[in-house]
Amino acid sequence: MKIFDSVKKKKVDFVPIKEGEVRIYVCGPTVYDDAHLGHARSSITFDLLRRVFIQNGYKVTFVKNFTDIDDKIIDKMSNTGRSMLDITQEYTQKYKDDMHSMSVLDADIEPKATDNITAMSAMVDKLLKEQKAYIIDNDGVYFNTSKDNKYLSISNNIVA
Repeated sequence: MKIFDSVKKKKVDFVPIKEGEVRIYVCGPTVYDDAHLGHARSSITFDLLRRVFIQNGYKVTFVKNFTDIDDKIIDKMSNTGRSMLDITQEYTQKYKDDMHSMSVLDADIEPKATDNITAMSAMVDKLLKEQKAYIIDNDGVYFNTSKDNKYLSISNNIVA
């Protein structure tokens, strides 16, 4: 089986990390509004990839996250008076219903951002401690791309 390698910019033989197994992670939606064409494209593409691997005899573990805390969700809460949980549960279910209508299978694992706040916070703290991230007051925490010598490698660009 051949697969396109984004770094090499060409098709290469697919070699799994662990023989007979494939693990796929895809970033899922931020659940504050109805699904759109971009969600459908990503879902169909990765569902098809998953099915191809399964058809070729691989054991596949497929993970798709749901971002259920975000500025857009907070804005929706403010504008509607609804709770975060009410909004995110509604739009998660609507998203899943829309994807099911196109025969897209659910992921094997569907983590939510709110279930991983502690781990994300620890990662940000570590990046700050190692000076791989920095804070802009009243704006947020940013990754310091100059500290990553492989940054932009997937697009074959060079960090100056």
